[in-house]
Amino acid sequence: MKMKTNQIIIFYDKECPFCKNYTNFLKLKKNFDLKLIDARKNKIELENICKNLDINEGFIVVYKDDCFQGAKALEFLNSAVDKTTILGKLHFFFAYDNTFSKLLYKILFILRKFILFILRKDSKI
Repeated sequence: MKMKTNQIIIFYDKECPFCKNYTNFLKLKKNFDLKLIDARKNKIELENICKNLDINEGFIVVYKDDCFQGAKALEFLNSAVDKTTILGKLHFFFAYDNTFSKLLYKILFILRKFILFILRKDSKI
């Protein structure tokens, strides 16, 4: 897949309400061409781009030739998000340092599994 220079691709679980709402809430479109991809429907494409990452370990952000996952993806999005939006201000306020990102992502990862369990959806993609 040929990527645009200023493009961010986010592979996420569209069946997870939390994941879907978070990706829809991101305001990166001003500075980046944002492409949201449902990992459940595009697993082969994801595997071709980020061969060494497992989507079941968390959402994946692709920028240029780099793939970020989990807490690292949150840290990257913090650097890219529009700081004038509510989410951008939260990203800036919390700064998403390595320890905070890891803790926050672990909590979100567990919440995702819980929400999907309640919705009777498989958490494995």
